[in-house]
Amino acid sequence: FDKAYAYSIRHMFGKEGKRTDYTPYSCMKVILSNPPSQGDQHGCPFRHSDPELLKQKLQSYKVSPSGISQILELVKGMHYQLACQKYFVLSHSTTGPGNLSQVAAAEMTEDLDSFFQD
Repeated sequence: FDKAYAYSIRHMFGKEGKRTDYTPYSCMKVILSNPPSQGDQHGCPFRHSDPELLKQKLQSYKVSPSGISQILELVKGMHYQLACQKYFVLSHSTTGPGNLSQVAAAEMTEDLDSFFQD
């Protein structure tokens, strides 16, 4: 593993080579890109997954049945970013004032990389 992949991973994150930190693709670029082929590990699961497979994945992630139906409705309406946002909120929500459901839904941006770097 170390020889085959470690250098490439360090290079992508600006730790090797010319030390350039590459900007990841935006959500829209991932959504509009070609669907992944067999063995590929990229793509938007809300855009590129079969709805039944997506439902099974969400169930395995312990998303509530009502949450799954809300997400699948958004996917059916081709609102992939909203479906992703809904999944994020459902999987990270807490209770009380200022909870993540209220805060994150308002603050999530199209560029998730900037969200996770903050």
